[in-house]
Amino acid sequence: MSTIRAQISPTILSKADRLFRNDDAGVFVELLQNARRAGANRVDIRIEQLPGDACVSRVTFHDNGGGIDDFQKLLTLGDSDWTTDVRDAEDPAGMGFFSLCHSAVEVWSGHQRVVLSRDVFLGSLEAQVVSTKKKVPGTRIVFTRDASVNLLVSAARRVSEFGPIEVFINSDQVDRHDFLEGAQHREIIDGIDVGFGTSFRWQFGFNDENWNFHGALIREAFDSIPGLLRLDQFGRWQTESLRARFNVLEVGRVKLQLPDRRAIVQDERLREFERKVRAAAYRFFGTQDHHALAFAHWTEAQSLGVALREAAPLLKTWHAAPLDDGIDPFFGSIEEHFLPSLDEVLLVSRCLPNQHTLEAALQEDSLLDRELYQAADHYAGYSWYDALPLLKDTRVTVEGLPYAEWEKKSLPRPEKIVVTAIIKQSDTADAVVDLPAAIHVVDGDDVDWGDEAPVFVAVRNSPWDNDALAGPFDIAQFLFDATFRSSEDVEADSWDTQRDYYDAHVQREVDDYFRGPRAALMGILENSLSWDARRYAKQVGVQEIRFKTNGAAADGWKIELVFPDDQEQPLEAM
Repeated sequence: MSTIRAQISPTILSKADRLFRNDDAGVFVELLQNARRAGANRVDIRIEQLPGDACVSRVTFHDNGGGIDDFQKLLTLGDSDWTTDVRDAEDPAGMGFFSLCHSAVEVWSGHQRVVLSRDVFLGSLEAQVVSTKKKVPGTRIVFTRDASVNLLVSAARRVSEFGPIEVFINSDQVDRHDFLEGAQHREIIDGIDVGFGTSFRWQFGFNDENWNFHGALIREAFDSIPGLLRLDQFGRWQTESLRARFNVLEVGRVKLQLPDRRAIVQDERLREFERKVRAAAYRFFGTQDHHALAFAHWTEAQSLGVALREAAPLLKTWHAAPLDDGIDPFFGSIEEHFLPSLDEVLLVSRCLPNQHTLEAALQEDSLLDRELYQAADHYAGYSWYDALPLLKDTRVTVEGLPYAEWEKKSLPRPEKIVVTAIIKQSDTADAVVDLPAAIHVVDGDDVDWGDEAPVFVAVRNSPWDNDALAGPFDIAQFLFDATFRSSEDVEADSWDTQRDYYDAHVQREVDDYFRGPRAALMGILENSLSWDARRYAKQVGVQEIRFKTNGAAADGWKIELVFPDDQEQPLEAM
């Protein structure tokens, strides 16, 4: 039986120029990291354009650290001479200096100096370390980059902003910031300073780079936890998500991908760290007077050993939902309420049928005798939520028949419409409540769109059966809001054009239904004159515009213009 073991091929050195991306920020990250590990607390960077070439710059990087004792360690891939404390805290790879392998490099430290070319980095040539008379404190590294001065200055500033070292670029000190500033709570977990908050002051955005490794920012997704409550400036409760940022102090447990640490190794150690972080986040929720955590998050907290009180009853008021996202609910805006008492609360199912008919009926009769709030499925499981009654279904009958059956019979307008509400109760059988309705509008999802909406029926002698259409609410606007749905087809008109067309269509339907064909015709004629027609009529001094029939055909009409001197100037219709 033979055995095998892992080895490193000598040819790996010849490929060292592919270990790093060779980006400006990455080079500065590695140099600043080495300076910090050498004990430096200050770095001076000088960036200047090479004569005759605006796209090539010389960079001088000088730190005040302990310097380099053994220059061979610079070119020993995978090895370094860092102290035991540094090795334990940071797990150095011994590769960072090779980020410079695309540049011509000079290194000065103490009384020694070496010049390194690309071939030296890749192992095909040797470099001679020479002695110098003048001692250079710390380490000075001089190299060139194929980049402008402005780009290099920007890159150096960016990776210095959240680092622990004072950095001066062309004699200007870089403003440094606390990566976790804005956190509402902080804990050190496994050598990582974790900040929790709804936002952070510096470089915070939607796609947040939420990990800081001594100035190098990386992103590792961490699920935010919604349910943090706060009062806004108007005294209204708002729900926000708690987010986390991570400031790496040590990497003893959580491991960063080598060699350039641009990602985190996905292993059980990271999963364990994340569990600790989520437990810390829930402990912060426990310090709040109230929270609005979903039941799933509440049970997660329990599983992590964090006992929390149940969520506060923060619910949104219910109104029938328009089909189109650009339309607001007709009977009122959606508001979120922190409810001190649940005695008068009735939840409404998110998929309730006939909801517009129901809400219209409730404008005249409040037989439900409760305040309606949207069902909040994420609370399901909390004892207070599960005890609330739920309006789970509705049925509409017309003259005692289900609407679908009545509609097929082509009967005249009915005397009676009833919407029946079925209410689920936690401790008793379902409650059934009948509400008289003056109008029933068919939900848009149930309409055959081959027929143009709205599809509705109103009782005989309804409140809107009058010349002014005066009733408990604007019936035309109600039907429009309940049934308008714009098309997003590429060939469709704009949203505004679709809205205006459908609004006019609904008004004609309403006029015809409640006021008769004569009123519908008058409505059409009143809106038939365009702005241009009105302008020209005024320009030529028209007093009247008359439409006269010109035979039995539907299009047999003449248009006559009447002027103040009673001289008619007929104009044949097209």
